[in-house]
Amino acid sequence: MDITIKVTIAAVILLLLIIFKIKYDEKKYKERLINRLKNTWGVPSNRDYTPELMKNIKYYYKQTSGENDVDDITCNDIDLDCVYKKINHTCTSIGEEYLYALLRKPITDEKELQERERIIQIMSDNPEERLKLQLALSQMGKPGKISVYQYLQEIKDIKCDSQLKHIICAILPVASVGLCFLLPDIMILITIVIFAYNIISYYKSKAGINAYIQLFGFIVRTVRQSKDIAKQKISGIEEYQEKLKECAEKFDKFCKNSYLVSGGSQMGGDILDSLADYIRMIFHIDLIKICSMAKEAAKYENELFEIYEIIGYIDSMVSIASYRQSLEYYCVPELVHTDSGKSHDIFIECNELYHPLIDDPVKNSIKTNRCVLLTGSNASGKSTFIKTVALNAIMAQTIHTVLAKNYRSSYYYIYSSMALRDDLFSNESYYIVEIKSLKRILDKVKSSSVPVLCFIDEVLRGTNTLERIASSSEILAKLSKLGAMCFAATHDIELTSILEEHFSNYHFEEHVDDNDVLFDYKLRKGKANTRNAIKLLKMIGYDDDITYNAENHAINFLDTGVWNKI
Repeated sequence: MDITIKVTIAAVILLLLIIFKIKYDEKKYKERLINRLKNTWGVPSNRDYTPELMKNIKYYYKQTSGENDVDDITCNDIDLDCVYKKINHTCTSIGEEYLYALLRKPITDEKELQERERIIQIMSDNPEERLKLQLALSQMGKPGKISVYQYLQEIKDIKCDSQLKHIICAILPVASVGLCFLLPDIMILITIVIFAYNIISYYKSKAGINAYIQLFGFIVRTVRQSKDIAKQKISGIEEYQEKLKECAEKFDKFCKNSYLVSGGSQMGGDILDSLADYIRMIFHIDLIKICSMAKEAAKYENELFEIYEIIGYIDSMVSIASYRQSLEYYCVPELVHTDSGKSHDIFIECNELYHPLIDDPVKNSIKTNRCVLLTGSNASGKSTFIKTVALNAIMAQTIHTVLAKNYRSSYYYIYSSMALRDDLFSNESYYIVEIKSLKRILDKVKSSSVPVLCFIDEVLRGTNTLERIASSSEILAKLSKLGAMCFAATHDIELTSILEEHFSNYHFEEHVDDNDVLFDYKLRKGKANTRNAIKLLKMIGYDDDITYNAENHAINFLDTGVWNKI
């Protein structure tokens, strides 16, 4: 058999084996992905969130934040980032960026919340269709080290070399090789020089846009999977599918021949791409295509952001459906519009409410149309309870999910002043930081057309007892008079009497025996009437003269209102 025929047959067999291996790997990858999606449905993620990753996730929110969002102080006070990590079951980077922003933006639009509920229910009730949707979303991938929204914003600013320059670089090697047959003595050297120049100029040009190659690959995958999602038969989301299809089709030219761009793993996963690296370096074919892609991406920037919004929205709704599946129980909230400034109209009612971050949490119930003052000793449950109410109020108006048997309330804007600290960078004391934090709440209550639900832990703890009680009572009373719904925790039992016209009293208590202190973390009506701080001193081994004298001092003050000299 002629050697040429043998080589041809061997090459064909090798090519067929490569194609078979590619198809086999794709099949196995999808099988593994489907199994992972099935096994992780309704299971909390154990993903490691690095500071860099969280910064990228937050970027979209930072660019779209508004005055009625959950501000940074409140977010920090109630550990909202940790709640996000537990809720986040998204399949894409777009989805996780969108979900974070959604959780920071409580809304008062009943129609929008109902639409979210409708999509969440579709995802919950149609597991087979949802799985196909998740599969398509998962194949978009998570770039991880970049914020997708940030890179999309920067597409219009990409500076590419002249496309004509790279076209000339592609023509010159072909022409010089052809001329080698006519003028070998001269052209062989010239050809070597051309090849060397092309390779050097290739790397120089590539360095300026290399960071965007991964983004272009992500766009290619996103467009491809958007078309796949648009083709699926999922009753109830046709409007979103049609819009996805319409936007994705604008990128046909962008995606055409995208395999020419270097980096198989970056641009779609074709294993043959690695064999073409030298061809790319010599002929600049990927740089020619990148210039074309950059122009197309800038041309259809609005459609690109529409795809981002739709994919982010759908992926977030799938994530919420999965999160609901992981819960012991939850309810869909009943929310009512009430006017700001009319304190008699606002309310909050919840039954068996619990905290999303606590394993085996204690459930509590409350029904009130007045502000609430919480008393009790340290570690009795005051702070945890107000964080529980705050988190669930935010979840009610964002993911339309509350961790309770039932939940009814007014629509609110939500603020807190709890986990404050000295600001070393601006040289502000704790007290200054605290009064500024409280003033932002008062200002919002005065200006907002929507009632404010606020949470304050140990109001004005940064100053002396006399001025703290005098000032805090006035601040809290003002919040009530202005029509806010305020939950405040305090150790100052005097406030329970001073504010009884404006606040309902609730408390937590504990039982102290000779060897231990026991908390049940159950909310009770009325003010705290136990004093266990001195007993705790004795329990852990303080000298008897300290605890005995302290107890006598306390009893004498309660009887006379005057402290004895020591």
